[in-house]
Amino acid sequence: MKNKSKLLHLMITLIISLSVVFTGCSKEDDNTLVDTSKTKNNEISEKETKEESVDITWIIRTTPQKDMDKVVEKMNQILKEKINIKLNLVAIDPGVYNETMRMKLATGEDFDICFSANWVNDFYGNVARDAFLPLNDLLKKYSPQTYKMIPEDFWGAVTINGEIYGVPNYQIVANQRGIIIHKDIVDKYQFDINSIKKLEDVEPLLAKIEKGEPKNVIPFLNYKDGKWAEMNNYYGIIVIGERSLPGVIKKDDDSFTVINQYESPEFIEHINLMRDWYQKGYISIDSATLTDILAIMKSGNTPVIYTDMKPGGKAEMEKLLGYKEIVEIPLETPTVSTANISATLQAINKNSKHPVESMHLIELINNDKELYNLMCFGIENVHYKKVADNRIEPIGNSGYAPNKAWSYGNQFNAYLVPGQEDDIWEDTVKLNNSVEASKLLGFVFDAEPIKAEMAQCKSVVDEFGPGLWTGTIDIDQYYDQFIEKLKAVGSEKIIAEKQKQLNEWRTANNK
Repeated sequence: MKNKSKLLHLMITLIISLSVVFTGCSKEDDNTLVDTSKTKNNEISEKETKEESVDITWIIRTTPQKDMDKVVEKMNQILKEKINIKLNLVAIDPGVYNETMRMKLATGEDFDICFSANWVNDFYGNVARDAFLPLNDLLKKYSPQTYKMIPEDFWGAVTINGEIYGVPNYQIVANQRGIIIHKDIVDKYQFDINSIKKLEDVEPLLAKIEKGEPKNVIPFLNYKDGKWAEMNNYYGIIVIGERSLPGVIKKDDDSFTVINQYESPEFIEHINLMRDWYQKGYISIDSATLTDILAIMKSGNTPVIYTDMKPGGKAEMEKLLGYKEIVEIPLETPTVSTANISATLQAINKNSKHPVESMHLIELINNDKELYNLMCFGIENVHYKKVADNRIEPIGNSGYAPNKAWSYGNQFNAYLVPGQEDDIWEDTVKLNNSVEASKLLGFVFDAEPIKAEMAQCKSVVDEFGPGLWTGTIDIDQYYDQFIEKLKAVGSEKIIAEKQKQLNEWRTANNK
């Protein structure tokens, strides 16, 4: 009996010991949550520790700033306290951003967040290439304020096959462009800006600039990406998917017939106008290779520019040009489309090791006014002075002036800068709510079925496009080759797939 009692006591002791060991393991697992973001059903990752902060790399499309390290250090003080992360902010100059991001994503580089759009760092193409992480569950759980802040209809612009892949930087969504002209040029040549009703009407002023200004002054700004892609609204075209690839519809076409925009009368008209202006000396001789347009604009040597129009845009442009006064001539009716909403986004890299923390950061930058304005404008009394509760005056040559509030987060949280009216954000919201909606608002093209053809067409567009839409190559010699090569690599297949998906969307939505 004594031996049995000892044996029983030993077994009880062993069971208790094992229980303690497994309980300890369980507690440790509670503090180190498992990364399951890439498992079946896209379950959410929560790989984070309570003791150590997590490093998050965020790539932004911004000219590198002298004082960026100082600003990021201040940002990290806030981030450490609020969400226990350390931010590594990587600024890539706009002139090389597209090519750099293509390489980073193609090689599977380890980073967390990046700026993407329908016009740069090809958002829809990257989704088709499985480069970005689906965000549905992440958004709702870890970024609920941002999810609720952005109108429900807008999420449709970044949803592909039921999954959200990008977070819009909430701001103006009304698309309107027109011509800006340096006011000193308008005054010097006594040009009547009211005479400008369409793009061609500015030509008499271009002729005077070409004749009367020094040779380093180029009358009209054009560059590698061209003006064509920015003028879809002007020419009455609605883009479907990546805007440089074939397949659009006309705004006034109630049949919703998808066409190749490069075979349209509007494209022919545009490239002939650019060719004419190039031959007359109104466009730079090396425009087909120019990428650093910010440097060109800041030089003050391109007095006529076709660009965006929006409430407060005049002040932003004057700041960009070193407070050179400009005049604006809108040439488009404001509209909102899927392309407008997907024009400025944050996406999370599919290879990110920290998707949860990345989403926490996106949530904070969109809702913490102090952190957002620190990123936008720098440090108070170092890079700007506050002149009112919500108004600042930048300090010249301070070492930090990215002028990119629209590309970081919720712009309605931004401080006002000189020239911006006190009610600019209220006016912007009103414009967003009253603007004409595109007939394709909410339709998102799934590029997966024809991604090979799209990649090949993109190569052809990259080969011929810059020369055609800057006027630097002979249209008679190269245009037919351009169209033939597009067809040879699958442009008609792309158009057919877009038509198929559009028809299905119309049927499903009673359009």
